[in-house]
Amino acid sequence: MTFRKLLLAGAATSVAVATFAAPTQASIIDRPHFKVEPIIIVWAADANGSAGMVTEFIVGSDPNTDLISEDGRAVNTGTLTPTDDALGTVNTLVDVSNAETGLNPTTAAAGSVSSFAATETLSGSSSTTAWASSFYVATNTAFSINAEATETLNSGDFVLGDIGFTMSKDATSGTVGTIDWGAESQDPSGAFPEVADLGELTSETLVFDGTNGNRTASGTGSIAEQSIRFDVAYSLAPDGYDLSMGSGEIQADVTYTFFAA
Repeated sequence: MTFRKLLLAGAATSVAVATFAAPTQASIIDRPHFKVEPIIIVWAADANGSAGMVTEFIVGSDPNTDLISEDGRAVNTGTLTPTDDALGTVNTLVDVSNAETGLNPTTAAAGSVSSFAATETLSGSSSTTAWASSFYVATNTAFSINAEATETLNSGDFVLGDIGFTMSKDATSGTVGTIDWGAESQDPSGAFPEVADLGELTSETLVFDGTNGNRTASGTGSIAEQSIRFDVAYSLAPDGYDLSMGSGEIQADVTYTFFAA
């Protein structure tokens, strides 16, 4: 073989070696994907008065995605008694300051009231006019609450604006009935816009602003254990009753709507 043929053969061998010695280039794409929607769970009592029941189960940021069709009922604060069942505990508004502090015209028998000075004034008594109710909320997201009041009974001189409104939250823990709540919850922070009375809630209005807040659940536990409690206090004539306000009976339904903030 000539020298030239040897060179050509060597060159071919070099090319073959170079071709087959190059590493193989390949790739594969893996794409795990997970999604957990915002969840808001509200419990108190159901429409039939059964206590400790979840009545609102909302998935996603749209409050219309409530998976439970019936509306729930709040309970009297510190109990599992549905508010509709507590109507018999409401006493009269009338109280006489500094004199007959126990005056209750709806239960007083003839001759049971002692004489008192005509210079005394009538006032709303917190022990007889306050209506305190609660509901419990467990979430995996920050949330806000709207409220709307609808007059359902009016047989006299009062209007929705005569019913005072105060809302607060309790992010500690406790036991209501046989249910332990709050042990695995945290304060969702948030703020309560100023609402003085139900006259300001004739259309859906923000009553708890949880924007930039937290979820209620802080650790593994039951729905109740991951819940905080919202307390609402209503009062008739919160600034004090006067005879010039007249008489009558008024009742309202207040509907609370929960949504991811």
